Amino acid sequence: MKHSIPVRIASSKASSLTAARGFTLIELMVVICITAILASIAVPAYSSYITQSRAKGASSDLVALALVYEADFQTALQYPLYSANTTVPGLPANRTGTQVSDFGSWAAAEASYYTYSLVSSTATAYTLKASANAPNTCVLTLTSTGTRTATGNCGFTSW
Repeated sequence: MKHSIPVRIASSKASSLTAARGFTLIELMVVICITAILASIAVPAYSSYITQSRAKGASSDLVALALVYEADFQTALQYPLYSANTTVPGLPANRTGTQVSDFGSWAAAEASYYTYSLVSSTATAYTLKASANAPNTCVLTLTSTGTRTATGNCGFTSW
């Protein structure tokens, strides 16, 4: 009997080593399914977060552009005049003509994702617009009276 106990222990160790050698196909499929479910929730949430973050950055860019416009008003007692829907390049190096002096101190943080323009510009009022580049449809506007709108897929409805 003394010899049979060590043999049984040795054989039980051998069988437990063979059973713990890997994962079954079912276990791998369960892990893959759980990972797929988590990814299907996380990717759209992250994408929405990025869209909203860029829109918030563009709204900050519009406020900064309005401050530059207001500074021009303080020195000349009128806003700079531009034709309707004039695009204001987000990067100072891309500006030409009077935009160089009128908007020289402004640089857009979201210039890669948004296009900035002057919807209307008169001596006493203006409307600024930031439009998201495709495929996003977010459009933000800011007027000289402080009216702010957000339309499209911005991730928020007011700012």
